[in-house]
Amino acid sequence: MPQLPTSSDREYRYNYNQDSSFSTLRNVLTTKLAAVSDIIQQARTWYLEQSTIKQILLGGALVVIGVISVLMVIFHIHIIRFLIYLSDEWHNLKYGSLIIFALVFMVGFPPLIGFSALSFLTGMIYGCPQGWPLIASASVLGSTCSFIVYRYVLHNQAVKLMNHNDTFRAFAEILGEGNSLFLLILIRLCPLPYSLSNGALAAIPELPLLTYFLATLITSPKILIHLFVGSKLKQIGDDKSSGGTKIVDIISIVITGTAATLAAYLIYAKMQQKLASYHSRGIAADDVMVFGNFEDDLELGSNEIELNSADFDADNFIIEDDDNEDDPRQQGNTNNAKKDNGVQTSEEIL
Repeated sequence: MPQLPTSSDREYRYNYNQDSSFSTLRNVLTTKLAAVSDIIQQARTWYLEQSTIKQILLGGALVVIGVISVLMVIFHIHIIRFLIYLSDEWHNLKYGSLIIFALVFMVGFPPLIGFSALSFLTGMIYGCPQGWPLIASASVLGSTCSFIVYRYVLHNQAVKLMNHNDTFRAFAEILGEGNSLFLLILIRLCPLPYSLSNGALAAIPELPLLTYFLATLITSPKILIHLFVGSKLKQIGDDKSSGGTKIVDIISIVITGTAATLAAYLIYAKMQQKLASYHSRGIAADDVMVFGNFEDDLELGSNEIELNSADFDADNFIIEDDDNEDDPRQQGNTNNAKKDNGVQTSEEIL
């Protein structure tokens, strides 16, 4: 007799799904840490292969970067105040918004970087969500133009960008098969390098320009997170803000950044699952193509062929019916043909 699911069954399914999500996130983090470790090992190997002069120069550059990072931590208040002063002056510029638009447009072309920094700066200058129309339009237009240039002019460079990253190469395989707008939206929400993804996706010949444009436009509201953080940073550095307000702003920045990062990596984990299922289906399809679908062969319907043990000889070869033995006229014609070709039959030899 069928039984209705109990509360314990629902609790078990809930715990199972929750454990599965945490396991997926843990696997993603483990993979990222392994990738970082591999990059560090490759960098170390590359560094040891360089000449002594290059090693000294690279070491000096790393020391300078480390000192600058420490100074930024120590004097972060002064840096924030300088950024506030810069944002106020920029806001008063006659063509300030046009400069922001041009900069965001240009960083859409790989290998240029700085999209996140410009987004934070836009948030400090124009606030959130007031700065969203400006940076969203520049981002969508720059990404689309980058896609067109790397699709039709710099296609070889686009292929190199795609092959340079395993994730881009895997996404290219699944996008080339499905051309799904929803799938491309998920990819645009993943934590991938902004400009590099623009160039790498252009290497997929099956990806239409309209689909890419719509996916970029639909995912443009994610820029609001950068604008929000930038506006809050400006409020933290404002001397007019009280201590309680600054604490609330800091907490809001931490919560927003953590939630955005977690959501991005959860989407990335889901995309990895989709890629895994896609490859498993692809392997199954290849097996069917090579070995055939035996289930379909067993369901031949009216064309089904029944084999009997009498149809095989002692060596398991199929015994063919010799129609020529039953037809004397055909046998006579065969003998005549052999005579014409100078071949003697067994009867003539006897």
